[in-house]
Amino acid sequence: MPRVSVLIAAYNAAAYIEQALDSVVAQTIDNWEILVADDGSSDDTCAVVERRAVADPRIRLLRAERNGGPSAARNRAIDNARGDWVAVLDADDRWRPQRLERMLEAARTANAAIVADNYIRYDEGTQQDLGAVLPVDDGMSVLTPARFLDSERPFVTVRFGLLKPMASRAFLNTHAIRYSTEIRYAEDFHFFMTILLAGGRGVLVHEPLYVYTLPQSMTSKTVSGGTRTIPKHADRMWIADTLLAQHGETSSSETRAALHRYRRSMTTLGQGHRVHDLWRAGSKGQALLLAASHPLAVLGYGWTLPAAKRLRTRFSRRLNR
Repeated sequence: MPRVSVLIAAYNAAAYIEQALDSVVAQTIDNWEILVADDGSSDDTCAVVERRAVADPRIRLLRAERNGGPSAARNRAIDNARGDWVAVLDADDRWRPQRLERMLEAARTANAAIVADNYIRYDEGTQQDLGAVLPVDDGMSVLTPARFLDSERPFVTVRFGLLKPMASRAFLNTHAIRYSTEIRYAEDFHFFMTILLAGGRGVLVHEPLYVYTLPQSMTSKTVSGGTRTIPKHADRMWIADTLLAQHGETSSSETRAALHRYRRSMTTLGQGHRVHDLWRAGSKGQALLLAASHPLAVLGYGWTLPAAKRLRTRFSRRLNR
């Protein structure tokens, strides 16, 4: 039986899927399987995967008749997995060769139910690695629910919700945990939080071993051809309300406080979205009145925009020269 089942949800990813597969094949351990959960692709994604599966039986294709979203695709892969661990890899991303080996060692050392690592930002527009998002060393740290929640609030530089996990399949099955099909945005964040709130120990490996393709270039407005991300604030509000309803009364005081902070932050961010929508709709008077009464909401929303991210990246790179 494989030690790790690699889950790749793919939708029209023919131009990217081979580099993702190659990065798994290049791992320093070979006791893995790849489950590509195709999500109703209309391009050659399935043909590419089938050709690779003929050459390497560790690669399996799971077809879907219709598009169900990334959560449904990953759930199909989890249900068909045979490994002790399931590791998520997006179809347009890739791994460094030592990733699985280091992640398994971290899981064993920390007795963790879920492990993530530092990641490298890849700018497809310039075809450049922009470096790791977190300080790099050979250590690891604990990911508590409060730490994870607070990383997703406005004005935070690094969102832990973007981390790609490796989780214990036994823990997922024991606690009946799967990706929520109620949302199509921030589903990784919700999945990770569900495991932590169920009592799973989480750890973060500080070495950057995951190469994350940015949805939009940090030096231009070019959108990556492989991105399927469509930000939806309503999904974040659903997560905030759901986590608070399910765990607000049973969690520790630290976690409960963090859940409330996250809910307030999402409400504030929603007000910023409302200002933006009113302005774009031509209701500039209403937008200005709302902005005047909620200035923090406007700043918080502005912090999340691609233009602000590009400016922060340029400033950071200049400081690091």
